[in-house]
Amino acid sequence: MSPTKQALHTTRRAFGQALFGPTSRWVLLAAIVGVCGGVAAVAFRWLIEVCTEELFHAPTGVTTEGIRDAGPDWWLFLLIPAAGGLVVGLLVQRLAPEAEGHGTDSVIHAYHRLKGEVRQRVIFIKALASSITIGSGGSAGQEGPVAQVGAGIGSSIARALKLPVRDRRLLLLSGGSAGVGAMFCSPLGGALFMPEVLYKKSDLEADALIPCIISSIFAYATYTTISGDHRAVELSPELLSSLSFSDPRELAIYLILGIACTLVGWAYTKVFYGVHALNQRSGGVPKFLRPMLGGLAVGAIALGLSLFTGESGVLFGGYGLMETAISGGLTIPVLLLLLAAKIVATSATISSGGSGGVFAPALAIGALLGAAVGQGAASLFPGLDINPAAFALVGMGGFFAGVAKVPITSVIMVSEMTGSYSLLAPLMLVAVIHTLLSQRWSMYEAQVPAPVDSPAHAGDFVVDILESLKVSDVIAEAHKPHLIRETTTLRKVLRTVADSKESYFPVVNADERLVGIFSLTDLRRIYLEDEAQDVVIARDFMVDSVVSATMEEDLHTVLTRMTTHHINALPVVDSEGEGRVLCILDRNELGRAYDRRLGEMRRSGDETSPPR
Repeated sequence: MSPTKQALHTTRRAFGQALFGPTSRWVLLAAIVGVCGGVAAVAFRWLIEVCTEELFHAPTGVTTEGIRDAGPDWWLFLLIPAAGGLVVGLLVQRLAPEAEGHGTDSVIHAYHRLKGEVRQRVIFIKALASSITIGSGGSAGQEGPVAQVGAGIGSSIARALKLPVRDRRLLLLSGGSAGVGAMFCSPLGGALFMPEVLYKKSDLEADALIPCIISSIFAYATYTTISGDHRAVELSPELLSSLSFSDPRELAIYLILGIACTLVGWAYTKVFYGVHALNQRSGGVPKFLRPMLGGLAVGAIALGLSLFTGESGVLFGGYGLMETAISGGLTIPVLLLLLAAKIVATSATISSGGSGGVFAPALAIGALLGAAVGQGAASLFPGLDINPAAFALVGMGGFFAGVAKVPITSVIMVSEMTGSYSLLAPLMLVAVIHTLLSQRWSMYEAQVPAPVDSPAHAGDFVVDILESLKVSDVIAEAHKPHLIRETTTLRKVLRTVADSKESYFPVVNADERLVGIFSLTDLRRIYLEDEAQDVVIARDFMVDSVVSATMEEDLHTVLTRMTTHHINALPVVDSEGEGRVLCILDRNELGRAYDRRLGEMRRSGDETSPPR
């Protein structure tokens, strides 16, 4: 073949692999999941708006998150959330119990424990149940539900195409990122959210990054094209222009905000899961009735706040609270009152068995806390020219970063949601401080500490380490065997075995080449035959099909061979084909080699890591 034809052939083959290979396949699959996730996000938002208008706004005449004037129909604010909770309880418990709670935890659980499986009915039940919860006034957000809906779409597509488990897990995450990236108009934040939220420590699911980025981009483009929205939180141009960080002295106050986020985050998780534990212990109350009691509690809290906070309250997701906290329309006592009430209302809504997300309420709590710290600092240090709005925005990202263990996602997502990137430095500081100080608790119980703790990666790290080790690396630890000549009588064999601590004995010929092997188990059948001890020889009871290894083989291959043949040790023979036994290698030596190499890797990592 001429050089020109060879070049054309190579180019054509490379183009074909690029067009029809695994990379293009993932681009296509992730794009399909993204478009479907974007459409689902539009439909979900429409369903929430319909439920909110028909279930709450029309009957009560109240269109804000708080109740300025309850009037003679005050009882509606108790009835509607309670009735919504009852419908959700019946819907979820009868049709799809997985749709209970805040959604993201279910996606994390499905990734780690369920091989990426989400039932198709969950897509519709979760969307409907969450719309009713939020639409009837429940204190819940859209993040968890839309993540679970998108994840269900990704899982369903993988199941329909009969993809392997690993691919199904990746499409599950791609769908979750598509839903979040679309609903919150945050393509990059949505892309990073699912890979980062899986683990409590600072780890990302690296294999999922590219599929999640592609799906989030397509979902965002689909959502914004249909809905026309480009910001989840609308801030005025004047307010955006005032948000800046230029005085390094403010970092000390942001550090205090990070510590405050840690304290409030701890209280948030304790109250949230305390209510959940109380709900689980209330065995006398049927499960389908518990969301009704949660809704009743939310209505009561909203009515109580109406005396102090006016149009600002704990109903719905909390976007009104975010905008009010950033715009500076509330005093410090009111901010702290709303903060505590939002924690209790969110816990009552979701931990009682309702269906909704914790992302938007967490952002609202962070905004309230940040505004309170900012206002306090502005009054104490008038010379610093502090803008409380900047602290409110930083509090949003910093608070959610710690309670969800997603510092990178929070910083990017809040910037994208609000359209402000001028506060990246303090945002990163507060997010990191809160994350570092809150390692012992999280809003997501299904998170695992690191990839090595996930069933999705079962065996990955052991295989990697064992494959890097050869038999020759552990030959010094392997013990020299007692070689038994094939003509040795049973009586002499028993004497040798009695003086040995080994369990496996290679049998060799006159040239000391391996011809068989026997174990203590093989001797059990004949060791009482006194009359035959001088007649039976090793060749009579040995196993002549010997499972062995060579010095050049890796330990993973050796371990697999042991497991396949149900043996605990095997002889290592020379690789020259002469069959000479060098040593006996057992499972204990493999385990010690693994532990030693793992320790070396950890020490090497400690030596090369920067000082703390």
